[in-house]
Amino acid sequence: MLERVSSSASSEALKSALSSPTDVGGVATLLSDLAPLGVDLSAVDPFVEAMARGAAVKRELLTSGGGGLTSSQVSSALGITRQAVDKRRIRHALLAVPNGSGEYVYPACQFTADGVIPGLEEVLRAFRIRSPWTQLSALLAPAPALAGKTIAEALKSGVIERAVAVAASFGEQAA
Repeated sequence: MLERVSSSASSEALKSALSSPTDVGGVATLLSDLAPLGVDLSAVDPFVEAMARGAAVKRELLTSGGGGLTSSQVSSALGITRQAVDKRRIRHALLAVPNGSGEYVYPACQFTADGVIPGLEEVLRAFRIRSPWTQLSALLAPAPALAGKTIAEALKSGVIERAVAVAASFGEQAA
């Protein structure tokens, strides 16, 4: 599959894909670069274009969230063990998104120089939707109930109760 797709790619698209920090990111970059150019990716897999778009959206979302930190980086920043980082992820005290290789990446937007944003755990537990990607999207989306601020911005400015209420109402229309 990679051979067929790469034979359709320009040298610029291949260079861009090869410069990606991860293998999965490289494949996603290559597929998302080829999809708008009319390359028929359905010959590889009928859903590959949609998957490439989804991967590109996730990459953009993580970038807009300040990038991602490994559990080791979070461990160092918070002064706790990697196991404690994992326990916080499991109990919804930290937000982590899967990176596609069995590991998790922690969006930087949930941290300050002093540690974790106050109120983050309450917000994460208030979400009805458990998808970490959807939670990240909600944290970064301007909310009318927060005067156009994002949940993350509201938490950073100390508006914890209102941010928790917005998180709790997120997804109500699906319930």
